[in-house]
Amino acid sequence: MPYVNFKEENYKLDKQIKNRKENNKKIISQIKKDKTLLSGYSLDGEYSFKNTKKQMIGTQGVLKDEDFQVISDEDFICANFFNCKFQNIKFINCTFIGCNFKKCSFGGGGIIFENCTFVKSDSIKTPSLNVKDNLGCYFEDCYIYAQFKGSNISYSLFERCTFENTNFELSDLQAVIIIQSDLFKIVVSDCDFQNFKTQKCYMSDFEFDDKYMTTFDDKTFFDKLVERKKDRDEYEGFYMIYQNIAFQYEQNNLKSNFGEYYFLGKKAEHKTLDFLPKIKSYLYWFSCGYGERPLYSIYFSFFIIFLFTALFLLVGIDIEGDVIQYSNLKMIEGLSFGEFLKHLLRAFSLSTSLFSGVGDELCEPTIQSVILADIEMIFGVIVMGLGIGTLTRKIVR
Repeated sequence: MPYVNFKEENYKLDKQIKNRKENNKKIISQIKKDKTLLSGYSLDGEYSFKNTKKQMIGTQGVLKDEDFQVISDEDFICANFFNCKFQNIKFINCTFIGCNFKKCSFGGGGIIFENCTFVKSDSIKTPSLNVKDNLGCYFEDCYIYAQFKGSNISYSLFERCTFENTNFELSDLQAVIIIQSDLFKIVVSDCDFQNFKTQKCYMSDFEFDDKYMTTFDDKTFFDKLVERKKDRDEYEGFYMIYQNIAFQYEQNNLKSNFGEYYFLGKKAEHKTLDFLPKIKSYLYWFSCGYGERPLYSIYFSFFIIFLFTALFLLVGIDIEGDVIQYSNLKMIEGLSFGEFLKHLLRAFSLSTSLFSGVGDELCEPTIQSVILADIEMIFGVIVMGLGIGTLTRKIVR
């Protein structure tokens, strides 16, 4: 059985998204009614508690990062941005609390967020001991070309966004949710991805470039990638992304999750193979699920047994001295159902015995079907070996 139940995870994620939106809306409403609930922040910023529409923030054009406008030590509290353009800006030590960005573009030469915070964890209510609000920011229908360095983006929600050439470096993405979004050329370096989740996303070139390690936990969830082009290049990209994700799970000692994404990667790779390698991939897939599905070995074993049962009836078997060969049409004529059932059970018994390597006393292959018996015994040894190996690996994990 798969260790990642995608249907269940998506169901829980839908509820989590709904609860987060309601939680953010409730807390923002309370803050707007009583600004004294916030302490330690500057509440009179240019954009705080305001709706900003269709405004250009930054510098027009495409500039090098050393020429970016610098905004430092600013607090953006409950700010709403609609159809705004952010271009060529470097935010340093800025705080974004309960901000909403809708149909905004973070483009031009890009945006840099350095040591910025997008979440308010502590509670606005008292008593606040061991109570957290986890008020994050919400990005909807946004284009994001940015670099996040040493920033805390925890509990942010990205919906129907497009990320392009975006880097996350030494940043906290704990409990970030990205849904129905496109991610192109994403690089993650030494970040916190605990409880990070994606849903119904399209990805192209998503990689981890760690000096140390990006941290995952058992709540980290990447949904199955959305297919669009369904061509060789796309599936090759999916294979690399799944393998990168699987490797990160393995690095974090989450072996079961590793196996699930490794399996998805091999399925994507299968669609890129030429004829002969694809045949080999089919056998590996059906016989043991690329080493990740022990039950596949049982299903494949039954398939082999039933297949050779039919072949033995066609080519010939010796049942207590009588040669049964259904390829001889005269033998089929006048055959009763009871006789057919008897032949079928004998052939099935012989096939099962040969597959398991124990033999059968009541019937045996004829001279014509000896080669079939040899082939089935070889299949039996291989498939049982694969099944035991796959099961052992799962148990060890």
